[in-house]
Amino acid sequence: MTSRLIWLPISLYVILITPIIYWDLDWQLANYWFQLQEQQWLFRHYWVTQTLLHDTGHDLALTIYIAILVLYISSFSEKVLWHQFKSTLAYLSLSLPVATLSVSLIKRLTFVDCPWSMSDFGGQQHYLAWWQALIGAQTGVGHCFPAAHASSAYMFFGVYFVARQHWPDRASWILAIVLGFGLIFGLTQQLRGAHFISHDLTSAIICWLISLMIWQLWNKKI
Repeated sequence: MTSRLIWLPISLYVILITPIIYWDLDWQLANYWFQLQEQQWLFRHYWVTQTLLHDTGHDLALTIYIAILVLYISSFSEKVLWHQFKSTLAYLSLSLPVATLSVSLIKRLTFVDCPWSMSDFGGQQHYLAWWQALIGAQTGVGHCFPAAHASSAYMFFGVYFVARQHWPDRASWILAIVLGFGLIFGLTQQLRGAHFISHDLTSAIICWLISLMIWQLWNKKI
């Protein structure tokens, strides 16, 4: 089962990222959104995309994490109903920030520009695919790969692993919800010109693998 949880997502990532690289679908899709917005990123500062889905979405994810952290701290008391889930809450308190911060760390270490920074889409920098920057062919000046905002949803993959153990009949629904919010957050940033689709896919696989790795190590420790 663990092997399937590793190789199926990786295989899916490869299946999706390969045509994106081969046909440069990053540029194609970004250009579509750019042309649709009259060759400017009209949604960059639009209330729905910036304030609601970006700023408020980030704040919501942070609020949920803080609530989990508070539940974990209070679970040390045997008087609370969720005391029996102390170990599970400890896992979530660790895996959620590690997953999203790992994406942020990789983002700081890579020099990949956002679409809105590239000359093809109204910016100043020459268009450069993320993989070209990673192999050192050329580098950009920005830090836009992978997608940090999408990771604020994908970091909750850890909740899916918890649900598989405690509430298996609800696990699929939880996974669908996490994926749904990840797709919404990712699409929001693409519409704003902040990310390419490959940035979001990479963010998802990083969060999945890190959440799974910590879950496996946590279970062995327990």
